[in-house]
Amino acid sequence: MNSLYNHALKQVNALQRDLGKFQSGEDTSVALQGQIAATVNAFKRSIDDYDAMAKKEMIDVKREKAFSRVTKFREDYDSITRNFAQLKSREEQLSHGRNRAQLLERRQSRMTAPVEHPYQTNSSSPYLQQAHAIRERDFAQRTGAQLDDMLHQGKAALDDLFHQRTSLKSTQRKMLDAANTLGLSRNVIQLIERRSTQDKWIFYAGVCITMLAMWAIVHYLT
Repeated sequence: MNSLYNHALKQVNALQRDLGKFQSGEDTSVALQGQIAATVNAFKRSIDDYDAMAKKEMIDVKREKAFSRVTKFREDYDSITRNFAQLKSREEQLSHGRNRAQLLERRQSRMTAPVEHPYQTNSSSPYLQQAHAIRERDFAQRTGAQLDDMLHQGKAALDDLFHQRTSLKSTQRKMLDAANTLGLSRNVIQLIERRSTQDKWIFYAGVCITMLAMWAIVHYLT
């Protein structure tokens, strides 16, 4: 349980750090938003796994402590998801405003652009070159953001696999301990049964010897 608890704490710290970057405007890229979303989902799974392990805890004190940690993690999860949703809404509004301003600027540039001569051999105007450059830049940014998002999702998947491996190792260790305990109990039961059988034969032998002694006394002394 300790390894899972520490893993969840690392996820909380990573989410708070990334949300700080997002809120301050240091990084508002799509890649960062995808990373935050993937970490939030992984954090939710960690909470559920820790809650399931807490319910199986046999010691009352440890179980109550684990339940209090689960409550704190769920409060952190609600706060993080609410803050993330507000930041995404704000960023979408800002992005919409920027796109609108760029559209108006392009429309104004098109209206003020000089009219080309119909027989002009060079068909590329400065406006068309600028628009082409903007499209190439936007395409490169979108492609890079999608690649970063895929990399972060892959990292989150690896973290989940590592966490599952840790949980499986812990379960295997508990099963081995239980098997050893059952093996010891079985040996003790076999020893008790063997001792009971020996005591029974000793009792029968004592009864027989006593009866022979009584017969001998009666036969030879009367």
